[in-house]
Amino acid sequence: MKLTEEIIADLECALDMRKKNGDEVWEDGDEIEVCIAGTFAADKFITLINRTKNPVVSSLLKLNHTDESSNNN
Repeated sequence: MKLTEEIIADLECALDMRKKNGDEVWEDGDEIEVCIAGTFAADKFITLINRTKNPVVSSLLKLNHTDESSNNN
């Protein structure tokens, strides 16, 4: 399968995603790893891993919960 100009344009459009505040998710120059997966030869899907954002820093766990029963001896 050849990557035609139409396929490349479709990929560029699909990757032009924005966060709620308008910031780009995928930036020009990001290091991208392309992987192919799937069980059957004619049924594959492509995954893209943004190595520039690796490791991903997820939301921090907030430990504001206090157990009042442990404070009362």
